[in-house]
Amino acid sequence: MKLNKFGTALTTILLLSGCGGIPTSSDVYFGEVISEDSSTQFVRVIARPPTADMEPEAIVRGFLEACADPSGDYAIARQYLTADSATTWNPAAGIEVYEANSIEVSGQQPSLVVAATKQGAISDLGRFQTADPGAQLSRTFKVSQDASNQWRITDLSDGILLSTGDVDRSFRSFPIYFLNSSLTSLVSDSVIVPVNSSGAATSLVRSLLDGPTPYLGPVATTAFPVGTALTYGSVPVVNGIAQVDLSQEILGADELTRRALSAQLVWTLSALPNVSGVRITVSGQPLALTDIGVTQTVSDWQEISPLLDSTFNVLNVIRADKIYSVVSDVSTEKLIAPANLIGAIANRDSSQIAAITNDLKTLLVTNVVTGEFEVAAQGEVLSRPTWDQDGNIYVADFGQGVLEVTKDGTTRAIPVDVSNLGTTDQVKQVVVAQDGVRVAVVLSDGIQDVIAVGALFRTDTETRIVGLHRIERNISQVRDIAWSSPNSLAAIAADGSGGEMLFDTSLLDGKTKLSSTPPGTQALAIDGSGIIYISVVDGSKQLLYRQTFGSWSELTTGVGGFFTR
Repeated sequence: MKLNKFGTALTTILLLSGCGGIPTSSDVYFGEVISEDSSTQFVRVIARPPTADMEPEAIVRGFLEACADPSGDYAIARQYLTADSATTWNPAAGIEVYEANSIEVSGQQPSLVVAATKQGAISDLGRFQTADPGAQLSRTFKVSQDASNQWRITDLSDGILLSTGDVDRSFRSFPIYFLNSSLTSLVSDSVIVPVNSSGAATSLVRSLLDGPTPYLGPVATTAFPVGTALTYGSVPVVNGIAQVDLSQEILGADELTRRALSAQLVWTLSALPNVSGVRITVSGQPLALTDIGVTQTVSDWQEISPLLDSTFNVLNVIRADKIYSVVSDVSTEKLIAPANLIGAIANRDSSQIAAITNDLKTLLVTNVVTGEFEVAAQGEVLSRPTWDQDGNIYVADFGQGVLEVTKDGTTRAIPVDVSNLGTTDQVKQVVVAQDGVRVAVVLSDGIQDVIAVGALFRTDTETRIVGLHRIERNISQVRDIAWSSPNSLAAIAADGSGGEMLFDTSLLDGKTKLSSTPPGTQALAIDGSGIIYISVVDGSKQLLYRQTFGSWSELTTGVGGFFTR
């Protein structure tokens, strides 16, 4: 009999985790496929060195343009600096990203000030952070004339400034994968890497070995033993096979740990379009794994897939106090609640459903076999509930906080750390990701809304939401959010420029795809293949629509669409 990839001891845990395989019911998976070969297809920026008798402002602008060319450790950019500054300047300290058409250079020698609209920042570890709306950046550059009477920059801050266009040309965004604490699910992180001769595969593995981003640090782990490194410093890709040779620290790892780190490597490198498989060696010798071939692919590690669960493909809708399943356009009554409902969601094995009453004051839970609803919690303005992998329910009560209903029925308020956001806004909605570790929230002061992502930190005695950070800077009002992939969030929202639209925002680089929606759109649902559905109230009609190639197709009547197995 074929052994479970992570050993028989974890078989039960894996089955309960709700992790699915690669979607097969759709040719398109939103947010996961990288459309370019980032190792080879890019527009290289060739910087121009300073010319004779350039004025101070031209020197500063020339330096900023040259920062888009990292070749030779920013050799051209350093020519705009004095000898001492060229030696001490550290471009690897981080990147501030600005809108290209907003930059201004003011002042006169010896001090010039560069100001621009800030789009975001890329840390020294390659993590992108979206800037707050209206954020500005300002840098001072001091200049002087050298012995040849040529202006050069004598004093500047470490790090570099890049326009959004420079980042698009010179960097690529990718997911990298870590693990939850029980090693039962991959947890998606992201990294932005420079496109250069070292190759994207090498950059991704180096980032993986560096560990997760700070906000995931308390809840995500890596299987790589401390000190693990690339034996030869690079990851060549030959005929579609990424060849990863690791240092001997791996030899001390047990079978479970080797399987876990293999899954991390394979899922991370498989995001590259030029990688079809991964071959892992330790100092030149193949990494031995039971029942796994020399060349590994994502099909070897489906048990801990980070993707949406493709078995969640049965549409359910709410009609007053009844829940119906809809299969092949045929509606079948499934459950009858004690009150009219507005939204519902199934747990990870579809054995239970949590629902919110139409007045937004009561959270109900039912076992789908018995059909008996019980009151789990009550509040003033409850959001649609969300489940984690362990069977706990979370719901926001606007103005009151976030409630957790544990699987044993205990209800408690959980702290939400918003210190990174610098706000006292209240949580309007909370949605746990497929991995059970990350969480998306909508924060609001009653007028302005913010979408942020953080981590769900749980112990035997407490639960907290930590590490919240903004993922989008234009949205001003949010009606509903849902995870559209491991690396993207969909929102029915408005940005102040018009009516509500569908925003699908990548967590890799903060970029957003916009789609129009029918008037009266109220709620989102995402099936296991990443296809987006919306609930629409049109006068007295309540309708469900499905997105197909950018347009919306009417499916059935009802509200609060959700999916089960």
